[in-house]
Amino acid sequence: MNYLLISNVGVAPVEGYTLLGMSTTRNCGAEGAIGMFGSGTKHAINLLLRKGIKFWIYCGLTRLEFFTVEEEINDGLGIKLVKKVKCQLGGTSSKTIDCGWCLDFGAQDWTEIGMGLREFISNSIDRTIRQTGGFKSSIRDGSLKVITVEESARRAKDGHTQVFIELTEKVQQYFGELPKRFLHFSRDPDQVYKRVLPKADRNLSERKTPMIYRHGVFVREIREYSRSSLFDYNFGDEIKIDESRNSSEYTIRAECAKFMRKADRDTLVVIYKSLVACEDTFESHLDVQSYVCPWSKPDAEEQTVWQEAWEEANDGATVMCKEEAPQAADFVQRKGYEVKKVRQSGWVETSGRFGVATASDILSENEQKGREMLPPTAAASQAVDTVWDWLVVLGMTKGKEKPKVGGYRELMEAESDVFGFWEQGSDKVYLREDISSACNKMTLKVALEEVGHYVTGATDNSRDFQQFFIEGFVELAV
Repeated sequence: MNYLLISNVGVAPVEGYTLLGMSTTRNCGAEGAIGMFGSGTKHAINLLLRKGIKFWIYCGLTRLEFFTVEEEINDGLGIKLVKKVKCQLGGTSSKTIDCGWCLDFGAQDWTEIGMGLREFISNSIDRTIRQTGGFKSSIRDGSLKVITVEESARRAKDGHTQVFIELTEKVQQYFGELPKRFLHFSRDPDQVYKRVLPKADRNLSERKTPMIYRHGVFVREIREYSRSSLFDYNFGDEIKIDESRNSSEYTIRAECAKFMRKADRDTLVVIYKSLVACEDTFESHLDVQSYVCPWSKPDAEEQTVWQEAWEEANDGATVMCKEEAPQAADFVQRKGYEVKKVRQSGWVETSGRFGVATASDILSENEQKGREMLPPTAAASQAVDTVWDWLVVLGMTKGKEKPKVGGYRELMEAESDVFGFWEQGSDKVYLREDISSACNKMTLKVALEEVGHYVTGATDNSRDFQQFFIEGFVELAV
C-alpha cells in the first residue's frame, strides 16, 4: 500500500488529536499560523474514518490508531446506535483513549477528502512556523514535507510528527494539486506573505475566476460569478471562516474591494489598463466605492499611488470619464484634455477621491449633466420680465431683486424633460433654448416655475413651493 506522508519536525501532543477544542496554534502569536478552532483535526479524523480511508498518526515514537465502537444511547424515548471514536496508542504506550465524540460529528459539513487533508497539512505547517519561525527553509531541507511513500516507509521517527494516509485516487489528486492549494508548496513560497497575487495557473477548474487563500491556504474558488479575474487573493485574518473553513462570497468580495485602497502602483496599473479596455472582470465589478468610505479621506501617500498608477496606465495625464456620460467626455475634450472612458462609475468616483482627474474636476455641474450653457433668448428674457411684473403687482417677490436669465441646450437624452431650472443658491434662472423661441404660454409657465424656485428657495414638491403658488392664486382671486 502507498501513502501520503505529511511530516514535520516537532512532536505534537496526543491531546491535539484526541481532546476536542485543544489548539496549540490559536493565539500563539506566530506570523502566518493557520489553525484557530481546535476542532479541525478531529473533523479530519472523523472524515477519514467515515470514508473508510486507512491512516496512522505518529507523535514522535507514539503511534495513534483511531477506530469506532458501536454503543446504544437511550434517551427515554428510543434507542440510538452511535459509533464512538476511540484512539489506541502504540509504541510508547498501550493506552486506549475515549475521544468523547461520535463518528457523526461534522458529518453534515465535512464531506470532502480535501477538507481533511488540508487540516493535517496546515497543522504540519503551523508546528514548523512555531518551532523555526518560518517554513521555507524546512521545505528546502525536507524537515517539512508532503510526499508519497511506500508501505516500508510507514514507521515512527523520533522528534517528528508524521501522518500516513492511504493513497486513494482522491488523495492522489489532492497531492497533485498541492501547489495550488498551499502557496507554501508553490514555486514561489513568498506568495504566502503577499495579499494580491498576479494571475497564474492556480485554478482548479477551467475557469479563471479568483482563487481565494487565507494565510496561503486555499479557501475557495469564486464560482458564483463567471467573470475572469486579474488577480488571486491571499487574506490574513481579514476574512472570517467558519469551522468548515468556508467563507461567504459576499465577505470575500468586500475584502477584495478593501484591498484596493492599499494596493501598490503595479496592481492598480493592471486594473486601470483593464478598465480603460472595458474588460468585464471580477475586479471591474468590485464595489470599491462602498469600501473607501466617504468620511474616510485617503492620505497623501495613497493618493500619490493611485494618481501615478492612472498616469502610467495611460502613458501620461488624462481625464477619467464615465462611459455612460459621453457628452461630459466631449465637453472635457473640447477644453483640450485627453479623455479615457471607464464603464464602471464606482471606479471613476473612487479614483476621483484619490485625486485622479475626472470630468467633475474639469466641468461645471451643468456641463456634467450634458448642458451647454448659452445666452438667453429674447423670448426667455421677456417671459421672466413678464412673470416678475406679475409677482411685483401681487407683492410676492419677498424683497428680492429680479433674477438674471440664462439659456442652455440639452445635449443628452434624459429620463424626463427639464425645460428650465434655477441654479440653487444663485440669482439666476435658466430656460431651455428650444422652448423659449417665443414668449408663449409654455415659456411663461416655465419662467413662472423657475422664478418661483428663486423667490422661495424651495424645491419641487416641497410645502413652501406649493404654498407660494396657492397664495398667488388667492391674491388673484380676491
